[in-house]
Amino acid sequence: MESYLVYLQKRLTSLAPPPITLRPYQEESILQVLKYLAEGERRLGLSLATGSGKTVIFSHLIDRVPLPHEDATQTLILAHRRELVEQAAKHCTKLYPDKRIEVEMASQHASGIADITVASVQSIVSGDRLSKYDPKKFKLLLVDEAHHITADTYLRILEHFNLREKDSEPHTALVGVSATFERADGLGIGKAIDHIVYHK
Repeated sequence: MESYLVYLQKRLTSLAPPPITLRPYQEESILQVLKYLAEGERRLGLSLATGSGKTVIFSHLIDRVPLPHEDATQTLILAHRRELVEQAAKHCTKLYPDKRIEVEMASQHASGIADITVASVQSIVSGDRLSKYDPKKFKLLLVDEAHHITADTYLRILEHFNLREKDSEPHTALVGVSATFERADGLGIGKAIDHIVYHK
């Protein structure tokens, strides 16, 4: 007769939500990112309509981006609104139950060493909070609503990760996701993103 603990584990497993199956365009967008990364490109954008599952796409991308070296295993997700930070953290927690996921926002301070950190842009650039993130440890920087990426706060973060200049040679990959890469102030996103690799 199985123990109650074994029974409980089986029961909890049976209640777990089914894994998310990516839609064909979501998988295609991930494959385009991986293709450009394999060609040595590091500053990429995905242009996806509202409601197309941007959070699903970028969270599924995390485990598929190869490590530039064995110590660069971490991922940082940037968003500029509380609900986007919370949504990304919740989705990653479901998708990666074995990874350490932390939030850097307002009074929540991340350690800087989590597998995945989801951060508010305004919070991570305040004080010396950015300094605890060692660029050498990060394989991926994901930016939600990346049409904001040429704002000074974002550029400070990109500079920290050696992603500000087109000709720099970072090992961290940058993937920005947005419904539109046009900015109201007319600033081009070329200061931060070299290729829009997928558009839907």
